[in-house]
Amino acid sequence: MKKRITAPREVLHELQQDYFICTKCKICQGVHVQFCPESRFWRNCPSGTRFRWDAYYASGKMEIARGLHINEIEPTESMRHILYTCMLCSSCQEQCYEVKQLHPTRVFELMREKAVREGWGPMPEHAALAESLEENDNPFGADRKKRGDWAKGLSLKSLPKEKAEVLFYAGDAYTSDPALRHAVRAAAQALLEAGLDVGTLGAREISDGSLMLMLGDRDYFETYAAQNIETFNGLGVKTIVTPDTHAAWVFKEEYARELDPDIKVLHISQLLSRLLKKGQLAPQKEVPLKAVYHDPCKLGRRFDIYEAPRKVLRAVPGLELLEFPRATFNSLCCGGGGGVRYAFPDYALWTAKERLFEAEWTGAEAIVTSCPYCVQMFNQAVETTGSDMKVYDLAEVLLESLGKEV
Repeated sequence: MKKRITAPREVLHELQQDYFICTKCKICQGVHVQFCPESRFWRNCPSGTRFRWDAYYASGKMEIARGLHINEIEPTESMRHILYTCMLCSSCQEQCYEVKQLHPTRVFELMREKAVREGWGPMPEHAALAESLEENDNPFGADRKKRGDWAKGLSLKSLPKEKAEVLFYAGDAYTSDPALRHAVRAAAQALLEAGLDVGTLGAREISDGSLMLMLGDRDYFETYAAQNIETFNGLGVKTIVTPDTHAAWVFKEEYARELDPDIKVLHISQLLSRLLKKGQLAPQKEVPLKAVYHDPCKLGRRFDIYEAPRKVLRAVPGLELLEFPRATFNSLCCGGGGGVRYAFPDYALWTAKERLFEAEWTGAEAIVTSCPYCVQMFNQAVETTGSDMKVYDLAEVLLESLGKEV
């Protein structure tokens, strides 16, 4: 029997109890209203709110899963649109699990895997991402030889030629988007300022494969997982840290089973928070900014990491930390989740604009987040609306308060 590379593989029918007992109560459509005082912001499912049909909400997709299971329906273009406009943000599961212990997000992930196996998924627009991954080891078209260029001038060790205690994994977005270059450098520089022994793989770093997994192509994802696991296990590092929330997700959920058990996987916000608590980082420079923190879906609802980034921001002198009406487990997706933006850019931008409106409603001058895709979506929303809102990556704000530049 073939050894599983990552997490045990499930198929849709294994979750049949979830979609057979869904009563269509529609609790999945909103937020935990007791923690959101403004009724304007009670809806929280992007696809259901945007397209207005029950089929686009979680309860509708659960019914589709049931229909597919009993061969009551056949896949259609409408069904594919419904499935791939889901941002996999897990807001529905946040609501549902508290009451009924159902797992709608997992059902939708497995529906996508079923769609890929049967040939009706993903969307045609996603083909370019897979082609780029094949050619460049990065779905976003960046030259693989330049993947490590972001680190030029930083005192990072070069793995595996040198040994280091910490592997800094930059990720696909940070290594391909010049607009994110300052943010990823800030994250690495902060770790160096704390005196950590940090190295990178440079041009040897390859994709984590998370985008393919979100689209439902688990086989393609596992080719990258297998190669990364072999590489990571051979480096002799004690910690893998990444500023990429999607990389952290697959490292923690999927890779962990085969990773060396002595290797810890941390998102950058977790490590920065710990370094501040230990006194290895000491922000002193005032950053006079009224900022609202946006919780990335994978970091928050997936891993319950809410306090770490807020502790970082509270440690910054002069920064006033505000909260969205939809905050922490009620957070609205930025629009960049589930691979939606690559097939439905107008809809993704519509979602980002809604979140931007909510940020402006709080009176904030800036949105701070800790996910490259959130930064990209908010920058796009600001650009298209002409808003004065500033957008920062968490590490950028911290590094400024340390009085350092990259």
